[in-house]
Amino acid sequence: MATQETAKTLYLVAEGTKYAYRIIGNASKDSPPLLMLNHVRSTIDTWDPQVINNLTSSGRQLITYDYAGLGHSGGNIAPSIRAFAINLLTFLNVLLPTLHAKEVDVLGFSMGGYIAQQLTLDAPDIVRKLVLAGTGPSLGPNLERPMNEVQSTVFNPTPGLPTIEAFFPSFTTGEECLAWFNRSTQSRAGVAGKNGEPEIAQFTTGEDLVKLTQAYLTWDADPIPYALLQTIQKDALVTNGDNDLIVPTQNSYILAR
Repeated sequence: MATQETAKTLYLVAEGTKYAYRIIGNASKDSPPLLMLNHVRSTIDTWDPQVINNLTSSGRQLITYDYAGLGHSGGNIAPSIRAFAINLLTFLNVLLPTLHAKEVDVLGFSMGGYIAQQLTLDAPDIVRKLVLAGTGPSLGPNLERPMNEVQSTVFNPTPGLPTIEAFFPSFTTGEECLAWFNRSTQSRAGVAGKNGEPEIAQFTTGEDLVKLTQAYLTWDADPIPYALLQTIQKDALVTNGDNDLIVPTQNSYILAR
């Protein structure tokens, strides 16, 4: 069975945009595919293999996917979370018939959780169940915003003391984070550039990150998805750490309620 390290990179064209994706794991008679939507700077190459491979070993078939204009996908970066969800729906409308599926479960992590919420609002018939991890709702009452130094580091990443102080508490050495980083950035090293596989697409930087930041911030300024959350009639699991610095944990509690 394919893994995060070995799965073949596939491509499809939807409404003129070429999307890169992977199908990892075997189809299940009991569950639809699980669509994995990653965080703001990610690509399909930077998923943690411990997450992907543990899910497939439990019997789930996964779809990982590069957003338009990012990673190995063509096209332009969407200007808003709503536009990200529209692009995703066009992708799914082409992909799902090839998998003999009519719906997906969705796991959205961080920004992927924003897109998952918007997708469910726009196309509820295509989403069966949701996992919203390390994420929160759009603009609404009682939400917390990340500290300025945290937000600055996320969107303007530079190595050095400010980054360490923002993300690593004094009681840790950062070893676990380094292990995660190495897994996430090197899991495809064994196949990259071989047998038609692309080179590794690392975390997004530069002008593309600026465009992503602008799209990300449209969610923080849009009250409509928040107001419509109560219309989502799906089984949903909301998870977060007890002190998330990027999407404050308080926001996940509000999302769950």
